[in-house]
Amino acid sequence: MLTGQMVAVIIIWAAILLLFIVVGRELFAIMVDERLRYLRLITFYAHLSERVDIPRDPGPVARYISWALGENRQPVACAHIRHAGRIRYGNTGRWMTMGGEGYFSLAVPGFVWHSTISYVPGIWLDAFDYYVDREAGMNINLFSLVPLNNAHTDEIKDGSLFRYLAWSPLFPMIYDSSGFITWENIDDLTAKVIIRDKEHLIEAIARFDDRGWIDSIDSCRKTHPETGRPLPGHFASRFSGYTNVNGYHVPLQISSDLILPDGEYACAEFTITSIVFDETNAICRRNT
Repeated sequence: MLTGQMVAVIIIWAAILLLFIVVGRELFAIMVDERLRYLRLITFYAHLSERVDIPRDPGPVARYISWALGENRQPVACAHIRHAGRIRYGNTGRWMTMGGEGYFSLAVPGFVWHSTISYVPGIWLDAFDYYVDREAGMNINLFSLVPLNNAHTDEIKDGSLFRYLAWSPLFPMIYDSSGFITWENIDDLTAKVIIRDKEHLIEAIARFDDRGWIDSIDSCRKTHPETGRPLPGHFASRFSGYTNVNGYHVPLQISSDLILPDGEYACAEFTITSIVFDETNAICRRNT
């Protein structure tokens, strides 16, 4: 039977744990908001094309962009995306549910992404990825406060810029108007896509299905010469569930495979629950 003193000790420790969690969430939110404010500032002052045009070539790209944009020719400054889904680490890891949101600048390459992953009931992980002004970071914190797998080195910049590119089918208006994405033809169902952020350049392979829709985007990363495994930073995304959202055809189902900076494999499946396009060339406001 618990004594009064034991009950008091339990209450004190529960209060300390609760305070620990609250402080952790506040500090994590501050870290996310700091990067988001910087992204908003960059987007506010970045140049935006006056009109979105359809390219003449490569053929598969022109067909896809014409279909994805429909009649829309208005430039968009940024996109706010919310998602549900699940993720696992390792080929045999346990699937964990997750949900979160991302802010993407369409005037310059840049994003801020925050997801909460449910490890088990009552225990969660907060994931925070960003690519802002050629600086990149990947953070996974237990209870928002305890770092588990965080990286902010130059080696992850390629992977972070590619993640921006891999989500671009959700905002296809950037494909010909951005100036930082170009295409090279391979065949009727394949094209090389190149994204540049000043001196930073990433190449990937975009594959189109028989209907002309983007089926997948894979990074052009080399494999390890001895093991043949993809090097850290390798990323591949597959797209399905195309739906008309505000006049644009975008995929609402995305499956991604990636090799983390520590060499570990991860797989994530996303269901897009909302997309808000900001056409003001101003600020992608939070909680839109």
